[in-house]
Amino acid sequence: MSDFDAISSSRTLHRLIYASRQRIAPGDLDNALGEIIRASIARNREVGLTGLLLVHDGWFVQALEGAAEAVMTTYRRILDDPRHDDLKLLSAGPADAREFGDWNMCARRLSAADDAILDALAQREAFRPATLSGAGALRLLKAVRGIQHRTTLDAIV
Repeated sequence: MSDFDAISSSRTLHRLIYASRQRIAPGDLDNALGEIIRASIARNREVGLTGLLLVHDGWFVQALEGAAEAVMTTYRRILDDPRHDDLKLLSAGPADAREFGDWNMCARRLSAADDAILDALAQREAFRPATLSGAGALRLLKAVRGIQHRTTLDAIV
């Protein structure tokens, strides 16, 4: 059974998490991320997807949540996207609830101020998200979600 068959078995809420190497020149990253987020928000709203994209040290780590068909279609598009290389599926399957329901898509770049997250996940030697388990990747993205929420609240206050 393929990964796609496993996640397409029902129309319940599904979550898929993958890691990939960026194939974007460092000087073009901000513009490329802007394009990715604008296109993703528009598409994801139409099909009810939510998610979070982490960008750090030449890597993407992303969670996608929604109906299995929408998740699979989006992941297939990512597989064909030349901005991604060495994609690794970290986890895929039914989910009890959305973890990233606040965003049709949100991107976060980790900075030096976010080092505590990497320390807590024992990733300080080298950021290698392709070696994370599905549970480890979800913990990482949930920690980033917390930073994103705090950053948003700080900007409002």
